[in-house]
Amino acid sequence: MKMRDVLLGALIGAGAAMVATSMTTCKKSAIPPEKALKSVKEAVKNSYAVKGSWIHMKTDSINKFDVPFTVYSGGLTCEKEGRLEQMDFMVDANTGTIVELQKQ
Repeated sequence: MKMRDVLLGALIGAGAAMVATSMTTCKKSAIPPEKALKSVKEAVKNSYAVKGSWIHMKTDSINKFDVPFTVYSGGLTCEKEGRLEQMDFMVDANTGTIVELQKQ
């Protein structure tokens, strides 16, 4: 076997490994639900005093404005002007961005 054949085989193998690695790292993975909940609480802290919160540990798939999202859903108990209010939210599971926030 010639050295050229060995080098060509090694080069092809390395190229295939690089392509496989880049394809797996490009796929977005969900952030932990605790981190998503923390981002929601940070976003509302200037308007509301958060007294309690919860989040579903599994993601859901939704379409909002004909755009597919993978989201965590949850809720907050907030105090504003001495009154407690319940709020539901959906947060993007990949970025932590609030997709929906509404009072009950």
